[in-house]
Amino acid sequence: MALTVTFFSAVAGYKPPLNAVMMLWVNLIMDTMGALALGTEAPNDILLDRPPYRRDASLISLPMWRNIVIQASYQLAMLGFLLRFGSELFECVDGSTKHFTIIFNAFVYCQIFNEFNAREIGDDFHPFRNLGKNPMFIGVILFTVTAQWVIVQYGGDFTQTTPLNIRTQLITILLGAVSIPLGFLMRLIPVEENPASFAGNKAFVKNKSREVSITWGLIVPIVLAVITLRFLDYFE
Repeated sequence: MALTVTFFSAVAGYKPPLNAVMMLWVNLIMDTMGALALGTEAPNDILLDRPPYRRDASLISLPMWRNIVIQASYQLAMLGFLLRFGSELFECVDGSTKHFTIIFNAFVYCQIFNEFNAREIGDDFHPFRNLGKNPMFIGVILFTVTAQWVIVQYGGDFTQTTPLNIRTQLITILLGAVSIPLGFLMRLIPVEENPASFAGNKAFVKNKSREVSITWGLIVPIVLAVITLRFLDYFE
């Protein structure tokens, strides 16, 4: 994703919005930190009832392709919009350090919130279910958010970032939080596992009572948006 953003920005005639240090940090979030957070998730009943995959089954299933394509499309569209119009919206010089810091911050928060989506790969939508039972996940998220704030506010010449005010921080966080309601909407697109992927060619029969937590999946981001808008009015 980071390489794609850099490539398209170069094609469009912009300087790369993500420098080497930023890309290393994003790679750390998406790979190492993401693996620590998601690899410690406790198995649920649906996972334990699932037949084993065949040895030659694809590493990326059809539901995973759906999730990747939709989330990546949103992130690319949002970052492209910020690259083109972000300087006008945030009243900064086009291609300046502040402009690219805004893009970097929004991109990182997209990855942070998408980690909640990745807790469930299939059609069930419970981004906050049993969150208290995984202290490693909570610790990784808190560390990532804290480290991102330090990098942006105090990275300076080393990370080529500039401090952002509270209003700009909240807007970029809100842009990243869109990944959660988008995670609910994308699960409304019916995509089933390929029966040939399972040992014995047996289709994975899911529980008919498809659980989708609208309360936690949609109301929480809406409340976050309302609070953010209140803060924006306060700081204007």
